[in-house]
Amino acid sequence: MAERPFFSFHFHKQSHTPIYVQLAEQLKTAILRGAFLVDGQQLISLRDMKTVSGCSLETVKKAYDHLALEGWLEAVHGKGYYLTQLAKEARLESRLPLTDIPIASLADSSPRPGEELVKRLRGAFYESLAVLDEPSAQKKLRRAQAAKVFADHLSRRGLPHSPERVLLFNRSTSGFAFLAQRIMNPRDVVYVEEYSYPVFLRLLSQCGITVRPIRLDDEGVSIEALDQEQEHYPANWLLINPHYHFPTGISYSLKRKEELLAWAERHSVRIVENDHYGDLWFEEPSKPIYEMAFQQKSSVDVYYLHSLSKTLARDLQLGVLMLPSDFAEEELERYRQIVSMTGAEPSLLVVEAAVTLLGDPWFYEKYLPDHRALFQSRFLRLWKEKQQALPSHARMYPISGGLNTWIEWGNPTTNATELEERVVTILREEGLELTCGHAFRVADEPDDTKRRPAVRFPLAPLEERELKHWLHRLGAALLR
Repeated sequence: MAERPFFSFHFHKQSHTPIYVQLAEQLKTAILRGAFLVDGQQLISLRDMKTVSGCSLETVKKAYDHLALEGWLEAVHGKGYYLTQLAKEARLESRLPLTDIPIASLADSSPRPGEELVKRLRGAFYESLAVLDEPSAQKKLRRAQAAKVFADHLSRRGLPHSPERVLLFNRSTSGFAFLAQRIMNPRDVVYVEEYSYPVFLRLLSQCGITVRPIRLDDEGVSIEALDQEQEHYPANWLLINPHYHFPTGISYSLKRKEELLAWAERHSVRIVENDHYGDLWFEEPSKPIYEMAFQQKSSVDVYYLHSLSKTLARDLQLGVLMLPSDFAEEELERYRQIVSMTGAEPSLLVVEAAVTLLGDPWFYEKYLPDHRALFQSRFLRLWKEKQQALPSHARMYPISGGLNTWIEWGNPTTNATELEERVVTILREEGLELTCGHAFRVADEPDDTKRRPAVRFPLAPLEERELKHWLHRLGAALLR
């Protein structure tokens, strides 16, 4: 593909202006900036533009033809579309710096839903419209039936089939907010991984809960660090993301999960197991701590949190919270009522559409295997490329699932944040947005904390060749 293909397109689907016209207008700006050109003369192929823009081949063809009608392009049979003299003169008169090109952002790692998934979701939502006219008793019955379907889904992860313990939320963040506001106490102490989901950290702080970060090693949260922290700030809760960890991508070893469960039992600590990437393993699923606690009849209360937005699509917000296995029915019913009263329940339209999709054999036999294979392929491409792309002092974390890997460099230092910002600024000027490691750490971290500078490197939404390009650019930035 031609130089600088990383141009962010923005389409307004509700606009009266056709998508192909919107694409054509944005391509004018791209041409002025030198993007998508082969040798400065020819626009990239229709198929390449389809890949970059996310539009259909037909839409791209209509956009190119539209530019040809306006005198910007000339179609040469069998060769492609070339800039006309008008377009070349416009470039000379209005040349814009390449650094002004809208950035390709890797701040959000949510993958785009494929065409087949969108088609099936469209049909599922159409079918679910019938619930709008139903009486409230029937809607309550539908939610109970949906809990069974989601329990079926979680049982594929190894969790016990317990639909009565399943609470559905309008997003996984709402499920965690329910935990922080309704089950945890303001005086509680929660241990978190040293790199954690910032939204959860803010929620805990807003609830007045004390948050203590715990060091990670290659197998997960350090048991030694837990013991050291327990001497000063005894924990009530342990919040961990043991499967395809966000943001580093590591997965806890089975031995470490067993050690954590034993540690929590010794100290009467409850566990929140955040498993939002749990469906996206590469070769085989890792064993949830909830399942281990259930099988061992452990006294530890484990709360299991799962998100379907990463499995399906970013805007299909749906979170699942599995309550501990020893809760009484009266307590479970009280929590269900609280979720309903506080407006944290998902729309029944969304629930029914998701139920339809989860009941489709295509979802498990075709969609999920293809989805997993896609991101495994992207990671393996990066893993193979890292030797040539990154300097010797940099390290890419190996992963076995999920949507992120982690790249750290240099030696532990107290100014890791400044080094991260410097590298991220260099890449932003080139057209890429990455997230610094310090964005995932607690806000009140001591100034003398030593750590290696790092960035999160997602596997979506860019394609393999784009990811490879930016991995090399990151490596170059680390040498500057």
